[in-house]
Amino acid sequence: MTVDVLAGRAGMTVRNIRAHAARGLLPPPRLQGRTGYYGAEHLARLELITQLQEQGFALSAIERLVASTPRQSAEEALAQYLHMLAPWAPEPSLEMAAAELPGWLGVEVAGDTWQALVDAGLVVHLDGGRIRVPNPGLVRAGAEAVRLGLPPADLVVMREELTTHVGAVTARFVDLFRRTVWADYVGDGLPADRAQHVRDVVGALQPVAAQALLATFRESMPAAISLFLDEVSDAFEQGRSPGDGAAAADSDG
Repeated sequence: MTVDVLAGRAGMTVRNIRAHAARGLLPPPRLQGRTGYYGAEHLARLELITQLQEQGFALSAIERLVASTPRQSAEEALAQYLHMLAPWAPEPSLEMAAAELPGWLGVEVAGDTWQALVDAGLVVHLDGGRIRVPNPGLVRAGAEAVRLGLPPADLVVMREELTTHVGAVTARFVDLFRRTVWADYVGDGLPADRAQHVRDVVGALQPVAAQALLATFRESMPAAISLFLDEVSDAFEQGRSPGDGAAAADSDG
């Protein structure tokens, strides 16, 4: 394949292909005179890079992986990364007409709620009056919380806090895996007979991490509820309305 044919098959521009080649992400083509010809291995590499990018990998991270891995093992390492992501793949994004969102969620979506969802990246406007929901599970959870009476705007803010804190925990789990299981695997030359074991470890990390987060949440929630009940009891004893503790404190002032 010429570079133009390769670009068409890979669904990207010639400029992108040349940029990947300049980064060292793509093996050099076979030259005939002044024309470079590409084969199935080049197309497979481009498709693999595209999949990794869709899973959130930056080109710089892919570049470092290829640069630190022997050329004959680079494809295997990239594919291994992609396989390891499979158990952690998020629910696929969902596209629909914008007017269908309230019915799908089962709650009304007011103008300010729409804007909050868009600003948070939870809903993306597309052409033709359509939208994309990148994380349907998260939005459905928010809708359920709205049905329980919690304000949508506050839930959007809470989502940002969750992303920050859960992201930090996730990073610690990944760093632990990188420094132990993955480092040993790469240090031993990516042996084929241990590839499945590495994938199994990554797959098992998901329920382990989720169980740890849920157990910690269950441990922390009673203490938070106990504090809330103490504040409510104090408010009743002092003849105040048992509303928001901070608001009650401000009124006392």
